[in-house]
Amino acid sequence: MTELLETIFGELGIAQYLDAFLEQGFDTWETILDITESDLDALGVKLGHRRKLQRRIANFRGVAPDASLVSPTQSNAEEVKFQDAVKTESPTPGGRGAITVVVTKRKYRRHPKPDENAPERPPSAYVLFSNKMREELKGRNLSFAEIAKLVGVNWQNLTAAEKEPFESQAQAIKDKYLSDLAVYKQTPEYRKYQAYLKEFKAKHGSPSQVYHTPGSLLAHQTPNHHQYQHHGASAHHVKQTFPTHAPPAPGPPPESPQQGRQNASLDGMSALLKAGEIVDRSMQ
Repeated sequence: MTELLETIFGELGIAQYLDAFLEQGFDTWETILDITESDLDALGVKLGHRRKLQRRIANFRGVAPDASLVSPTQSNAEEVKFQDAVKTESPTPGGRGAITVVVTKRKYRRHPKPDENAPERPPSAYVLFSNKMREELKGRNLSFAEIAKLVGVNWQNLTAAEKEPFESQAQAIKDKYLSDLAVYKQTPEYRKYQAYLKEFKAKHGSPSQVYHTPGSLLAHQTPNHHQYQHHGASAHHVKQTFPTHAPPAPGPPPESPQQGRQNASLDGMSALLKAGEIVDRSMQ
């Protein structure tokens, strides 16, 4: 499955993020389908790059290419509605407050089994290029993520003429796949699988809107460290409280010009009275 992610990330030009995704448990396409804006923030994905990934996810779910993107944190009536974090402030003794972050678990979503009898999907031009480059990089003791980054960068730097052989080969393989698929659709195996999909949809919802639950990556930053929380299908509520200082008590309101003059006049009268008392005592 990591090869599939390498392909997708490379085609989108975001291969530099693959290592971070794999490290945080987003190691399959199914886990990425439910990725949220909070997850992308924690992973440090730039806005333009995340829009590319969100568009690919939307297209995979059956959204028209020209339709406006909806943030993964939003959902329609058929999707699971959840709140990643709810922040509330409550008073504590001593005039201080506390910000409580409640992280909710995500509901597990089932997926239909793949059709094992269907023709194998054709590789893209990028996959063909990736396979070729991987052969050339053998023996260099590079990690999977390092190879993925190199492949992605080199693919992006190819000219249209340099990509043309891979695209032509990919198109030829795709044409054969479509021909084989047309033949397969006339078989009992295909009809049996379609019946299974229909039953699955009635029981669990539309396959195009059924997703696997990823490890929820929610980052909470404290003054001393950055913490990542993962929540799977059996995740429970995690409650964290961070103390905060209450705002300082408000001081006295500023004086108006009229009040200032009145106060100055009173101060002057007090000084004169005090001076008169001193003179009286000296004369006695």
